[in-house]
Amino acid sequence: MADPAAPRTDLPHVERVRLEALRYAVNDEAASYLAIMRTFTGEIAGLLSDQSAAEVVDRLTTQGFELDVDTVDARLSYLVEHGNLARSPRETEARSLREYLQNRARYQLTQRGELVQRHVEELLGHTESAREVSTEMLGGILEGLLALGRLDDAGIAAAEPDELARDIGTVFAQFERLVSSTRDFYTYLSQVLVRYDLDRSEFQVFKTALLDYLQRFVDEVARHVPQLADVLRRVHPQVPALCARANVGQRLLGVDGEAARRSQGLDPDDWRSLHAWFVGGPGRDSDAAGVRRLATDAMRALLVNLRRIATSAQREQSRYGDLLQLAGWFAAADDETAHALWASAFGLYSCRHLAFAADDDDDPVPPTASWWRTPSAEVPVALRRHGARTIRGRVGRRDDYAAAKAARLAEREAAERRRAAALAEIARHTGRLGAVRLSDDARTALLDLYARALVGRGRPLGLGDAADVEVAGEVELRLSVRRTPGTSTVITSPAGRLELVDLTLIVDDGIERRATG
Repeated sequence: MADPAAPRTDLPHVERVRLEALRYAVNDEAASYLAIMRTFTGEIAGLLSDQSAAEVVDRLTTQGFELDVDTVDARLSYLVEHGNLARSPRETEARSLREYLQNRARYQLTQRGELVQRHVEELLGHTESAREVSTEMLGGILEGLLALGRLDDAGIAAAEPDELARDIGTVFAQFERLVSSTRDFYTYLSQVLVRYDLDRSEFQVFKTALLDYLQRFVDEVARHVPQLADVLRRVHPQVPALCARANVGQRLLGVDGEAARRSQGLDPDDWRSLHAWFVGGPGRDSDAAGVRRLATDAMRALLVNLRRIATSAQREQSRYGDLLQLAGWFAAADDETAHALWASAFGLYSCRHLAFAADDDDDPVPPTASWWRTPSAEVPVALRRHGARTIRGRVGRRDDYAAAKAARLAEREAAERRRAAALAEIARHTGRLGAVRLSDDARTALLDLYARALVGRGRPLGLGDAADVEVAGEVELRLSVRRTPGTSTVITSPAGRLELVDLTLIVDDGIERRATG
């Protein structure tokens, strides 16, 4: 039986269902899904409207998306399945059967879908740039709390509920702005402090701006936080009465009969985050004090980087800048230049097998020869076992691999015969290979020639380009691979069916005739 106190290692089913609403933003058709969701969230009028698949197609066409009605309807159904949209219960009026079939299903935005799309748009529009901390909010929060702290029981009872709710909501809106900007600032700061590619001039600019800004930020926090902590302690006993008075009046009720959620701060539980940020709690310091400690840590990290720059002199520390410059070259290069740049930067060329003849009369076997076809080298025992080059005693008896060599050579000869037969079978199909049936050996040989042709070219085939490979020996042929959009090659063998899409293979067995002619 599972221990109820043990931590959960999987998400509850309801949470997994909610997270399904994010799928449309990361699948292969994310661009079209985002465009569809923007037709429901792009304008304020779209929040209360419903649309059919045909209407969505018309709006997508103005954005440059050419999708048919059936495809859009399938994607709208996908969004309904994952909770981003819902089917509208509104009945449609149709003047013909065709119009009814196109408009029979209408879709409208759900609350979950609007929330997800809003966060997706925020993430897409986010830039990795610095953001200042909204320290100006500290003064506004202090003034708002002082005004609330001046209200006694009689003043709270006489206060206008809407005005009181406005004052509380303003305090919490300023607090939310302060907290979010502080998080963004320290996230950006941590990314910069760990960089090892800052040179002296960049570090000097960054150090001056950061130290000055951090000092002003710490001074602002140090000046306001003690006053905010004191006023929060005074307001704390009155929080339930303030929230109760602010919630008096006509309230919106949901379909389940419960009161709708209101702005931050109108529930006594919302004040815990404000109290924790400026006052703290039992066994923990305030978050504002933690922010000041983080500023000290950032200054210490600056000193570490300064020590690294001072001791490194001109020694290379990071290739970050070089890699960014190389990425920019790749982004601006065409296909041919990109291949040449790749080969020059990383030294990754096409495979080449090189061999050379031995020029030593005492050792007539070249070092590139296979040990299967060459005699065994006589290695002294002392050299083989102990690495000593001094020869002592006789050379040990060599193992006899004659049987193994004979077996391998027989296998090799059989393989060469099968390959020659396979090439002969291919040579019989001269001209363009449209739909051809081959044996498994011929299919394997054809794919080998196909691969050699592409490797020999060294870059992707463009429109009208060709890659050729020639075979000489008992069977002479040439295979040409051409890129032909709309025309494919189908190769059938006992092992299965292979289709090379938009590629044409041409077999020519007249190499000698072309050479002599």
